[in-house]
Amino acid sequence: MATKRNAEAEEASVLTTPQEQESVYTAEQLAGAHDAVFGVRREIVVVALRLAGKKEATVSEARTIIENFKNKEVK
Repeated sequence: MATKRNAEAEEASVLTTPQEQESVYTAEQLAGAHDAVFGVRREIVVVALRLAGKKEATVSEARTIIENFKNKEVK
């Protein structure tokens, strides 16, 4: 019984601890890391973020925006 309470208390503490937040970078900083972080040309990062209306973003958010831009159907 005691182990069940400990497990419940541990689970509750995990749920209440703040999550680590990702750093937010400017579009210029993200474009500067185009090859190392995203593996694409600088122009792709610049245009993808501009079309999405983003002046700042996290790396994961920018990665999603860039992937969506790269996979966008050309009409």
